[in-house]
Amino acid sequence: MSFKQYLNVYEFQTVLPGSGEIIKFKPITTGNLKKLLVYENEDNDIVIENALDELISSSVQNEDFDIKNLFLQDRFFLLLELRKKTKGNMYKFTYTCDKCRSQTVQNIDLDKLPTKGTYSESEDNIQLATDISVKLRHVTRKDQVEAFSHVKEDKKMSPLQRATEMALFTHAAGIKSITTPGGTEEDVSIVDRKYLLENISTGSYDGIKEWYDNNDFGVDFTFKIVCGNCDNDHKFDIPLHNFFF
Repeated sequence: MSFKQYLNVYEFQTVLPGSGEIIKFKPITTGNLKKLLVYENEDNDIVIENALDELISSSVQNEDFDIKNLFLQDRFFLLLELRKKTKGNMYKFTYTCDKCRSQTVQNIDLDKLPTKGTYSESEDNIQLATDISVKLRHVTRKDQVEAFSHVKEDKKMSPLQRATEMALFTHAAGIKSITTPGGTEEDVSIVDRKYLLENISTGSYDGIKEWYDNNDFGVDFTFKIVCGNCDNDHKFDIPLHNFFF
């Protein structure tokens, strides 16, 4: 008898909030995490996202699983479930106040995070101008990978500029079709869809972002805190640094 047959024998399952797919998975092992150490000092978001794809896929037991087919919200939900079954539901991180720069240690129960919205297959038409509208849909990981592949590596680009470029391409990936008086086009390149977003009014673009906000679903990974040092009231995304370490 070998001890190896008794390692990582527990299997869990969860239901994705978007697709409704039942996912079977095992906790992440030390060996899985060791592969992530090469990205320890990595600051390229695209590289980190690809590493997370590998980490998630290494734990899922479904034979036909393809992480590229997941909605972004489902992918994040699954990542959260993996973390809870691997290291428990309590997550500790250091919060730095953006006003007074004081630091405090925060403890969050991941099981108590609220959910937001419910998945809907509706694809709404958003009017951008008098003669043009777009139909939007939820973005999958495959869409995001394509979007990020168009983000140029430019050392002169600031972190904010890079984040804006990534957001534009991601929103462009969610445009299913463009309708004008000349008809409806569905096979528009993502570069041209991004060009559209860059050449509409800020008010029209806000309408697109509002659609994504209003139709968002899954776990709400934001956290509100009042700084004990300066009473600054701040709501922010919970950081994922060292999420599995």
